[in-house]
Amino acid sequence: MDKQVKVVGVAFSPRHGNTEIQVREALRAAEEIPGVKTEYYSIVGKILNPCDSCYRCFQNPDPSRPCPAYDDPEDCFNEIANLILGADGIIFGSPVYYMSVTAQMKAFIDRTMGIEAFGWPLRNKVAGFLTVAFDRNGGQENCIQDMVKWAMMQDMLCVSVGPERPAGASIGGYLGAMAMQGFPMPLSSSKPEGSQGIRQDEQGMQATRQVGWRVAEMAKVIKAGFQGLEKEDTRWPRGAVTVDMLEAFKNS
Repeated sequence: MDKQVKVVGVAFSPRHGNTEIQVREALRAAEEIPGVKTEYYSIVGKILNPCDSCYRCFQNPDPSRPCPAYDDPEDCFNEIANLILGADGIIFGSPVYYMSVTAQMKAFIDRTMGIEAFGWPLRNKVAGFLTVAFDRNGGQENCIQDMVKWAMMQDMLCVSVGPERPAGASIGGYLGAMAMQGFPMPLSSSKPEGSQGIRQDEQGMQATRQVGWRVAEMAKVIKAGFQGLEKEDTRWPRGAVTVDMLEAFKNS
């Protein structure tokens, strides 16, 4: 039985700073689980164009190029898509921008229609979510809810911070890791120390580590579970669901 899994962490912040620290910390925690390989990806310096709803992805679905809308070599959507398609678990990180995700992550979310077009291949992949905001209650829950809703539409398996609660401390939230930049008072991103402020928030950093552990361990559980099943033991195919499979399911 193959017990090795790959966990990818993607930081959807346009800057190096708190989100990068957070995603890397979650990946370090994931590596504490035996048999886990990790990879980090940042969109800093890259372009993520918005979806223009051209539906070309459905006209000729191509897993090597899920979104055919742009020929811009700097556009990184297909690079991210192929990275997460090769992962067992994915950790998504976005700072809070006006109570939600960054424009870059929203563009990514919209363009995953191209992944959906060739058969919901993200199904059964484990997903965990991280966010950091200026204040303790600065929109983190709304931001993570937006990420979770998208992941559920892709039929991913969402996990949160797990059952651990540090002695005498709170975990900060229940849908994922919700951190603030600075503690006990926030640090402005306009100041050099603001880009490292998350390191002061031990509550947020502990929750971040717990998301890393949960994604890693559940990715291993899901992989082992499917390896122990026969093909006929599941209602749906265990891997990517092709267009033909969907048609057969609808007509059954």
